[in-house]
Amino acid sequence: MDPVSLAQGDNRIDSPHLDAINLMLRDLRTRHDDIRHRAAFRGCTTELLTLQQELMDYLLQKKDTLLGVKSARPQELAKPTIGSGP
Repeated sequence: MDPVSLAQGDNRIDSPHLDAINLMLRDLRTRHDDIRHRAAFRGCTTELLTLQQELMDYLLQKKDTLLGVKSARPQELAKPTIGSGP
C-alpha cells in the first residue's frame, strides 16, 4: 500500500474523533444565553467562561494531535519562557 493511501486511511480512522471534536468546538463557540443567565444568577460567570476556554484549548490541542499538526496556540505564545523577561 502506498503512503498516500495509508494517510487517507488514517484520516478515515480518525474521522469520527475529529467530527466529534469539531462538533464540541462548535457547541462551545455557540452563545448559550440561558446557561449564561444561570451562571450570572449563581455568580459564576467568570468561572464558566474560564472553563469554556480551557475546554476549547484542550479540544484544539487534541485535534492538532490527531491531525499531526505542531502549532503553538495564542495562549502558549503568551506564556513566559524560562530566561525571558528583564
